Amino acid sequence: MNVLHLTASPNFGGPERQMLELARTLPKTKKVQFFIASFPEGGNAVPFLTESEKSGFPTYCFRNDMPHLFAAGQELFRYLKDNSIDILLAHGHKARMLGRLMCQRLNIPVIGVSRGWTGENRKIRFYERIDKWIHRRMDYVVCVSQGQADKVQHYGTPKNRIAVIHNAVRTERFNTPHPEYRQKLESLFQTPPRFILGDAGRLSPEKGFDVLINAVAALNGTSQYKQGTIGLVIFGSGFLQETLQEQIRNSGLTDTVKLAGFTGELDKYMPYFDVFVQASHTEGLPNVLLEAMAAKTAVVATDVGGTDEVVVDGETGLLIPPNDVDALTAAIERVLSDQTLRQRFGESGCRRVKEYFTFEAQAESYWNLFELVKNNQGHSACFTQSASP
Repeated sequence: MNVLHLTASPNFGGPERQMLELARTLPKTKKVQFFIASFPEGGNAVPFLTESEKSGFPTYCFRNDMPHLFAAGQELFRYLKDNSIDILLAHGHKARMLGRLMCQRLNIPVIGVSRGWTGENRKIRFYERIDKWIHRRMDYVVCVSQGQADKVQHYGTPKNRIAVIHNAVRTERFNTPHPEYRQKLESLFQTPPRFILGDAGRLSPEKGFDVLINAVAALNGTSQYKQGTIGLVIFGSGFLQETLQEQIRNSGLTDTVKLAGFTGELDKYMPYFDVFVQASHTEGLPNVLLEAMAAKTAVVATDVGGTDEVVVDGETGLLIPPNDVDALTAAIERVLSDQTLRQRFGESGCRRVKEYFTFEAQAESYWNLFELVKNNQGHSACFTQSASP
């Protein structure tokens, strides 16, 4: 079976890791060949495609992109035909739209992978409205969480064409310690703080970084956490960088909160945060929380999307309402003040991802879905993930 991952990669991030690991894992037990292709995205797709090529997968970067969609569609049509693709896995609205049109001509089933909608600006909201319509025209839609599946069904995709297959993580990525990365975190500050909080993601409104910065400002004003006790490092890039930097300056947190830019080494930093905090307003199923838990780092997260499918409140971390500075401040303070609690969250979180969020379980679920779709049963049968937390 020949399966194509089609995407428009903006960087080598969480979704790209999920694609590569599925492509590495499934062929170990099943007869399947993965192909990986991306629209160029102004050159941003190069890191992902380079990593894909290094991993030995047939890799292709399309020559055509927006606004030349007709030419891009014809290029995709030829690629599908020349490589005898049996199933298309479409990641993102562009891949789903062109994939559906071209695959229809070749009678190739299309599975859309739905990771979440952000609504971060007017342009994105326009594309997401189109995407919600396109979802209804997929042969099947894989949602990375039940929370996202509920949204996809709400916007018109029949329940019997929705599969929930969770993201996964390689816990062995965190088995080798790199103590120098704690030193690198400390070196970001004029005086190394006692506690370092971490967060990571695209610098855009839905990630709630402004709320997190306000929570750190509130903690900084208490007698227990006087100036210099807490530091916050945010990894990521995006259009809100200057806005967040201005907020940091206006809050008097220049020496406390650091925007450290995008890193491809988050897994090496992750074990050296005292607490990893996710303050998002919306999520699909956050890879960074899986990585934090795999690294045995205590987590505090907002209860949005599929986050509660990852974090068990009070057992593997703390869940709080979104956009609630007081609740976020209290949760961070509770975890920072109790080292035993931090260790317990770290250990239980790691056990949870090892049990429920493995690529082997994910690959088996995808294979079952591939067989279902290839046998043209997608419109009449309901798929469920084989292992669910």
